[in-house]
Amino acid sequence: MMKTNLKLSSKMHIFIVISSLLIALGIMVGIICHFVANGYFNYGGDWASCKQVTVSYAYVDFSDKNEVIELCNDAFGKSGVKYQSVTTGNSNQGGEVVYSFSINTNEEDIDNAVILIRAAIDEKTSSSGGLTQTTVSVHSANALLGGALSLERISIALACIIVVHFLYFVIRYKLVMAFAAVLADIHNLGLFLSLLSLTRIPVASSVLAFAALTLVLTVICTSLLFDRMRKNAKNEDLKKLTAFEQADLGANECFKLNLIIPACLACVAVVMFVLFSISSLSPVVILAPVFAALVCFISCAYGTAIFTPSIYSRFKLLGDNYKSQHSRASKTKSSNK
Repeated sequence: MMKTNLKLSSKMHIFIVISSLLIALGIMVGIICHFVANGYFNYGGDWASCKQVTVSYAYVDFSDKNEVIELCNDAFGKSGVKYQSVTTGNSNQGGEVVYSFSINTNEEDIDNAVILIRAAIDEKTSSSGGLTQTTVSVHSANALLGGALSLERISIALACIIVVHFLYFVIRYKLVMAFAAVLADIHNLGLFLSLLSLTRIPVASSVLAFAALTLVLTVICTSLLFDRMRKNAKNEDLKKLTAFEQADLGANECFKLNLIIPACLACVAVVMFVLFSISSLSPVVILAPVFAALVCFISCAYGTAIFTPSIYSRFKLLGDNYKSQHSRASKTKSSNK
């Protein structure tokens, strides 16, 4: 196990101040932006208001959706507008292609593209006397967040992870470790959400998965940390160390490992972005979840490798003092008898 010589327990107050400031700033920026900007978070992707162009085509006009996509891409290119995403659907009589644009996209440019699309459709169907069943429409989609079923379910899932984490640590380790683990869950999740608000990274439905991943990664890293501390506590030589020294020893032995795991996952996120951006029609859409993933891994790395060990040293000190007082009280009762 790789070791460092950091004295994290002595710097607990510094880490509390850092975490408190980051979370407080994130909340403050979120509240301000809720009233003057796009919302508490910078909503993007499928959680953002957008403008859409829908092409509903019939098989009598187009035999394949790729014909429609090629025609539309040519029109958008000539008009100088770039769409964020495209979705397709099929039916028995045809299908539709829906292009989504940023809400700030110039309406005149979109209208010009629609005129070109309609002209291209008319030209394509001129052989049938100009009669076409394919339609092109433009509209705005205003996102209204709140009360979503996905938010309700992810809240239940996050609460279940925290409860299971606590119960597992109570059974496998000690009560003080279980309380420290729950504090790590709350800290890392709060830091993750606050950094998203503070940095104004676009937030879409993918953030729900990264919120759950934040807790799962916290469970893994705290298990490594407290497993090492439990093994050290069984060592007769290490039992002589103070609560701070024991906490620092376990934290130092797991420090690099608890940094390497999130760092490796961050590298995977970057590699996945590079691979998906090659085939994606809009790399910007992929960039948002990559940034959310990086914030997730940074929060877990700091929370489990630095913040949690420093806080646990006080939990352990309280636990040791309680045991000591309880032991003295038991001895006093026995002597009185």
